[in-house]
Amino acid sequence: MRFIDGVVNGGHLDLIDSLWHEDLVWEGGSLGERRGIEAYKKMMGSASGGSRWVDLHLTVHDVFERDDTVVVQFTNSGQRVGRLFGILPFRSRSGAWNGVGVYTLRDRKIAHAWFVEDVAAMLRSIGVRGALNLLTSGR
Repeated sequence: MRFIDGVVNGGHLDLIDSLWHEDLVWEGGSLGERRGIEAYKKMMGSASGGSRWVDLHLTVHDVFERDDTVVVQFTNSGQRVGRLFGILPFRSRSGAWNGVGVYTLRDRKIAHAWFVEDVAAMLRSIGVRGALNLLTSGR
């Protein structure tokens, strides 16, 4: 919760070093994979670039813990600005979508994170229906 409250919702990227292992593995489904804390920090810091989420907020619905594994059920919300799919200039309406994150801890730090998120719901909610239909139509 220190990560979600401080980094994701609070924007305090300086907390990453104290919360994540140096050799972390972050698997974000359609967002790809990042290995190592520097790659992860670069991804999180890209909000200062052209494409970013505005007012991104993660609402936690439930947390399950077992041994060194923590599972978080959440809803993300926010507005996308910048380039859509890295190509088209785009500013979305605010949207929300559900997801699940599985965190594995080592030495009281996050060593591995794996996510599954409803990307189709995210695209629909931020107003990308036409692009989503094109991507999922098989044409």
